[in-house]
Amino acid sequence: MPQSPETARAAGFAWLRQRRLQQILWVLVMMFGLVVVMNLAYGRYVSAGLEVAVVFLLAVAMRLNARGRTDRAGALSMAVLMLGLCALALNGQGLFDESLMAFPALLLFAGLFGFRRTFVALACGMLAMLVLLLYLHQHDIVRSAPVLPLDWQRPFVISLVVIATGLFAWLLTSDLDQAMRQLEAEKQALQESHARIEVLAQRDSLTGLPNRALARDRLGLLLQQARRHGAMVAVMFLDLDNFKTINDSLGHAAGDDLLCQIADKLRACVRESDTVARVSGDEFLILLGDLQDEEAIVAVVAKVTHLLGRAFVIEGVEVLATASLGIAVAPRDGDSADLLLKNADTAMYQAKDAGRNTFCFFDASMNESVTEHLHIASGLRSALAAGELQLHYQPQFDLHSGRILGAEALLRWHHPELGWIPPGKFIPIAERSGLINELGTWVLRQACRDAQAWRSDGLGELRVAVNVSPLQFRRDDIEREVAQALLASGLPATALELELTESLLVADARNIGDVLQRLGAQGVQIAIDDFGTGYSNLGYLRRFSVHRLKIDQSFVRRMCINAHDEGLVRAIIEMAHCLDLQTIAEGVEDSQTLERLHAFGCESAQGFHWSPALPGDAFVEFVRDRQAVAG
Repeated sequence: MPQSPETARAAGFAWLRQRRLQQILWVLVMMFGLVVVMNLAYGRYVSAGLEVAVVFLLAVAMRLNARGRTDRAGALSMAVLMLGLCALALNGQGLFDESLMAFPALLLFAGLFGFRRTFVALACGMLAMLVLLLYLHQHDIVRSAPVLPLDWQRPFVISLVVIATGLFAWLLTSDLDQAMRQLEAEKQALQESHARIEVLAQRDSLTGLPNRALARDRLGLLLQQARRHGAMVAVMFLDLDNFKTINDSLGHAAGDDLLCQIADKLRACVRESDTVARVSGDEFLILLGDLQDEEAIVAVVAKVTHLLGRAFVIEGVEVLATASLGIAVAPRDGDSADLLLKNADTAMYQAKDAGRNTFCFFDASMNESVTEHLHIASGLRSALAAGELQLHYQPQFDLHSGRILGAEALLRWHHPELGWIPPGKFIPIAERSGLINELGTWVLRQACRDAQAWRSDGLGELRVAVNVSPLQFRRDDIEREVAQALLASGLPATALELELTESLLVADARNIGDVLQRLGAQGVQIAIDDFGTGYSNLGYLRRFSVHRLKIDQSFVRRMCINAHDEGLVRAIIEMAHCLDLQTIAEGVEDSQTLERLHAFGCESAQGFHWSPALPGDAFVEFVRDRQAVAG
């Protein structure tokens, strides 16, 4: 396991102390050895004996230090030196003995190794020794005058003491200098670390733009300035429309490259005093301050849409990246940073709903829409369990025989407070909130049960058509859901028709085609709903297992008053026949429309000309009445 910085630092300091002590002990041993030789040469055997004892004990301290017992070795060394110096002074010339010059060196020795208690003890011991020597001199117990001749011996010993003192001082200052340099380096590293942390806390690591926190702070400052000067502040929330597709198809590295290029483009659209921030994956924030009118905002929007409208080159591939912008303006739309950010976000989603690649200014009705959205989404979660959801059925007729072929299942919701909520309002909310899968499963199972009940009640082999959301159909378990609904109800697969949107087939042709082939092989019928309103790549009609085209009611209702719509309906019917497909028209409201559809060769239809969508019991009664008249 790697050591922490603190542990490594402590280990390094311990190693340095051990190394320094060993070096000093070697120097002391050699110095005392030289003095022993000199004293033996001059017949000073007592002094030589004391010095030999010191050398021996210093050698013991060296051995302890080599074994890692640095504290014990240091304490022993200083005790030996103190006692040895005192013994030499007593045996020599007392206060006039050169051994006393080593006292300062001994104090440096203790200070070098951080032995605080030993340092104090040594200092006290030295003072006591000086007092003792003074007393001994005054009572003539020790000699008060030098007895040695002034020759080279005394300078030699003094030089050794000076060298030892200088060595201790040099080692001490070197270690202090090294410690100061290390502290300075650590301080510099800490400052750089704090700077990096500050950047990470306030900047986006990919683009270098301010993040949400820094953008919010800057927005607060812009609002303060705007209040003082009576100016406006604009908050633009920008979300890329097709970033996920680019990320999934080209990879995350390409997506990151695109984000960086977009960040550079956005910076070029604003003044230096304005702020461009990245607040999440593909969402950016533009803050414009000191504005006098909204024309300046529109000018920036035009510049942004123009620059983003150009192709970006990512890994050699030209990529188009459109964006939806929501704009909130202070003080009109709020005077706090949080409120403006919220309102700009709301306006951005309004731009998404308006078809994307556009911009939208915030207005108060958007908040009302959001509140209603949340209320409906919350109610949907309990609507199934509370029995508030119902299926109504609109009959579908064979235009040649006039008999009922089946019905389209249409979901209806009777809210306890809001009353009947139209599908056009709650279905999109269910799709955005993820509830569409649960609702779709319930509709599929209930429609199959009702269709089988019709058969059991003797209404004939009626077909039931069920609309399938693109989100629901893209799930991996759509085939399993269909199989379970058919198995649980006992309805034959040929009596179930799934209505898919044209955009679903075009958007995910490869995967959808395989699923349709397997469903078609089981006997399930496939119809293309609202045909002609989307992007019609007619090639998919040949590739996919499609049985029926459902002509959108917007064309059918106007075909008797608009020649273009009549021609379009006729062309769809003829094209379907060329591809061996059947057609069914929705929105038939009068006999004139019915006659023209029949003349054009349309096989089936539904609409208010016969009946609106009916509750289950009313539909059964309607079918029985029609069959009774026909019989």
